[in-house]
Formats: sequence, structure tokens, C-alpha cells
Amino acid sequence: MSVIVIGIDRITVNVGQKFDPENQRHIDKVIKAVAAQHGEGFEIENFEPATGKAVLRRENRSAIASHTGNASIEVPLPTGTTERDGKKRSLAFADAYPGYVMTTFEPHRRRAILSKLEEDIVLTRDALATALRCEPWDIQVSYRPKGGYDFTLPSTYRPSAHDKALTEVTETIIGKPGWYFETDTRERTGSIIPAELPTFKAVYPTPLPKKVEPFNPDKDDHFHIPIGTALPEPGKKHTEQIIDISAHQHVQIGGIAQAGKSTVVNAYITQFLARGAQLAIIDTPDKAVDFAWCKDFVTPGGWGCENIFESATVTKLIEKEKTRRSAIIARNGVQNWTQLPPDQRVMPLLLVIDEVTVLFSMEPVPKTNKDSPQVLLDMKDEAESNNLAKEILQKGINDIAAEMRFAGIFLALSTQVASTDTGLRTKLRSNLGHKVLLGANPTEGNRRLIFNDPEGVPRVPSHIREDPVAARGTGSIEPQGSNPAVFKGYYRSTDEYRKWLISMGIKQNADIRPTVGQVTDVFGDADIDLSSRMDPSPTDVTPSAEAAPTFVSSAGSRAQAQHEALLGD
Repeated sequence: MSVIVIGIDRITVNVGQKFDPENQRHIDKVIKAVAAQHGEGFEIENFEPATGKAVLRRENRSAIASHTGNASIEVPLPTGTTERDGKKRSLAFADAYPGYVMTTFEPHRRRAILSKLEEDIVLTRDALATALRCEPWDIQVSYRPKGGYDFTLPSTYRPSAHDKALTEVTETIIGKPGWYFETDTRERTGSIIPAELPTFKAVYPTPLPKKVEPFNPDKDDHFHIPIGTALPEPGKKHTEQIIDISAHQHVQIGGIAQAGKSTVVNAYITQFLARGAQLAIIDTPDKAVDFAWCKDFVTPGGWGCENIFESATVTKLIEKEKTRRSAIIARNGVQNWTQLPPDQRVMPLLLVIDEVTVLFSMEPVPKTNKDSPQVLLDMKDEAESNNLAKEILQKGINDIAAEMRFAGIFLALSTQVASTDTGLRTKLRSNLGHKVLLGANPTEGNRRLIFNDPEGVPRVPSHIREDPVAARGTGSIEPQGSNPAVFKGYYRSTDEYRKWLISMGIKQNADIRPTVGQVTDVFGDADIDLSSRMDPSPTDVTPSAEAAPTFVSSAGSRAQAQHEALLGD
């Protein structure tokens, strides 16, 4: 039979010794405060002037779901029974009524209700009671129509205090990993829902829409840069992982070799370029091939990949661009680039720096004296010259990170190791608001060096780490302004990115390296080597347009080669 139960909720409230139970204004004030926190329906049952505490009660009429379809009996309780007698009565009833368990205990009404329950309902009820720190008869459990269980919540339930334990019993005692629970604090109900552990597909292609609007600061979605697919909570759908550059304009991307940094950086670059942003790149000559696919999309003078002197010069050119933009901002009487009127608007400038620790690492300077051989003197001069350029580069990057956000200058910094020992000082890292760490199983040391709150950033779950297909290209992100997450980076071949950007009409440039004159403005007439492994030395004369490089899907980008290696056969 189905039993309708009138349960009694009681709470104790500290109202102070000045409370007057005969004063309706006092009563209404207390009841209103209690209703705001615990819901409507409470009335004052008792007040103790000595302690200043009041007891409030509320009748709770509800159909006890666990009784539905089961045999239930109501048993009277002897006079003088109290709440503390619940365990004793439960054991006594179990002996007296074999096959029945106590599902309701109401000493104030001098009754208990006993019901016949399925064994798994009893086990679930006991596990939930342990997690909720209440007695089993304080909650009711029934089967969900689509599997799993529905249950009621005690009045003492607080998500912050109980949800961690609820997760544990849901995944390890009641169900298995992938099962999850939902609660409704207003209705004081909950459900345990069977589900499979969420995972990733092998590849999530980068969205390449037919039309993309240029950056418009008036549109919030223009600041949402998609980089991959986020791992959902159990029972939820996958969502797009974005970096919100309105929350912070700089991002740090870390990860070991073959972890997928280049694929994420390439997707990031592509989304900026598609919205009309300017691009500058600083990298070592050895790694510059990674960006060959987008080389001619770089803004004039923004290619700092041929030697350390041109790398440093790019930061100085960006500083000049900041000064130019500052004048426009000041002239219009606004605070930053997003507030400029449409006819004065500037586009974001994205500076990508790869292998930053190699670029920052100082070279050893040989010790010499007047009798040292010329070759050693030359080595010393070269090391000192290179280190000067590296110091200029470091200062430039630090200034960009700290001072140029108002001018619409964005920074994406990529590196394998992010420690002070490698030149990445704490101040610089603290100015990079979004933190991304690629790799399914990074070391704790790498997590501490990348994330502001490593304990608050979820790790790639073990079931994904153990699946070589799902694990490829995964990592964790600590984005500014939103919740940390596990995600899998978007992927397209660099050939696809390039063709798409060309189809969008993105401007291609030939004079992308800083000129000799621009380098000389920074270093004076110092005897420095501006030779390049890829291009002839730059000149002040505008070169004829060079032919766009030909790209083959299987070559021309380390990012693509890495991803194909990750995918295997």
C-alpha cells in the first residue's frame, strides 16, 4: 500500500535573549529569516529565554516513494520515546517484524512506519544516509523509471558539506564511475543516474565557417576564441572550450614535446587572423618551420624568427605600435582600444612566442685576457652580443605582458618548461591570465609551474589517459573568468587553415622581417650577424612580393607531423 506521511521538520535558531515570543513583530522577523534559508511553513514551537534559542517546526506532507508498491505498516511508539531512540527502535522492529525496515520515525507523533524494501534499496538508503550524515529513516529511496534511484534529502543537507561524499558513494558503492547525482535543494529531492564515463573522440576538427565577422568590441562572442572540446561532467554534453580574451588578453601554453602545443597554437592563430587581427611571431630559427604555413600572414616587420636580433627588434616595433595606438586612444578620450569609435578602431595584434625558454636562456661568456686567442675573443663578443639581444627581448616581452593590453596587443607564449631558471620569471607568468597545459599525464612539477591553483585544475581522468586514442591532444586549462577544465584541442592540417584564411581574403605580406634599418635603430652599428637560414638578409628596400609557399598536407609543419604521429596508423 501507499502511505502518505506527515513528517515534521525542526530547526533550532539563535534568536537572542531579547526575543519576545508574544511579540508578533519578533515572530514575523524570525520566520521570514528562516524561510529565506530553509523555505516556507515554519512556526515557532518553543523558546528558551536562558539560551536565547528558539525551536521552529514545519509539517512536511509527502508521499514516501519507498513505500509505493510495498507492504507498509504503522507501529505505535510508547510514551516518552525521543529522537535519540531511533537506532534502538530500528533494531527492535527488525527483530519483531522480519523482512521490514523502519522507514519513518516520528516520536513526536508516537509512531513509526515499517516497510518491506528491496535489498538494493536498503543498501542505497544506508549509503546515502552515511554520505548525508543522517539516519536511514530520515530519507526515502525509490527506483527511477529510467534506472538508478530517486531519494529525498534531509533538512540538514548542504551541497558544500555533503556533495563530495555523495559523489564517492554514487561512483563506488551505489553505482560505478560515470554514475552521477542531481539534487534540488528547494524540493529536497535527489536522483542517482546511471551513465558512462565521458570521453573524447579521436579528433575534433576546428570549425571553419564560411563567414567570420571582423573583431567588433561591441560583440561579446568576438572575444571567444575556440581552441577545442571540453570534457563534460557525467551525463552532460560536450561543449566548446574557449579562451575569453575579454577576461584576459594573454595566454600561456605549456606541455612536453608531442603533447599538442603546436596544434592548439595553430588553431589560436587561425581564429585571430580570421577576425582581421595582426600577427607577429618570435621563434628560434630551428623551430620557425612550424609557422611557415602562416608566414606571409605576419604583419610587416613582425617575423622575428631568423635570429635573436630580429626577435628583439620585433618587440621594439610592437612598442612603437603601442605608442601609436596610445595616441589614438588619448585623442578620442577613452581608456582602451575596445572603446574607440568604429571609424578610429584598431584591430588586435597577436604576438606568438614559441620556445620562449630557449630564446631567454643566456649564453655562457668565455673568460678572456689580453693574451687570449682571437677565436676566444670572437666567441666572447658573440656571446655578449647575443645576450644583449636576449635581455632586450626579455624586457620587451615582460613589458608587452604587463603594459600593453589596453592597446589591444595580445600575447600567446608557448614553452615546454616554465620555470624561473629558464628565464620565465614569476612576474611574467603572473601576467599571463589564461593557463593551458597540454599532455594527458603531466608531472606535478609542471602543473605547479603553469597553473595558479594546481589543485583546483582537474587532471585528465585515468580512463582517458589509458585510452591512446582519446588521450591524444588532451590537456587541462585554467582560463581567466571561467571554470578550469579538461579539454581536447581542435585540429586541422595547416594546409586547411591556410586555404581557409586565403578564402576569407586575409592579407598576405612579403616584407615580414624587420629591416636592417629597424635592427640598427635598436642595436646601433654593432657588428651583429643578421644572416638567415631561410631567407636572404633583409634590406631597407621593399622587396618584390615573394611567391606564397606551397604546402602539402603531409609536410611543412611540425604541428601537423606531431598530430599525425599522435594519431598513429
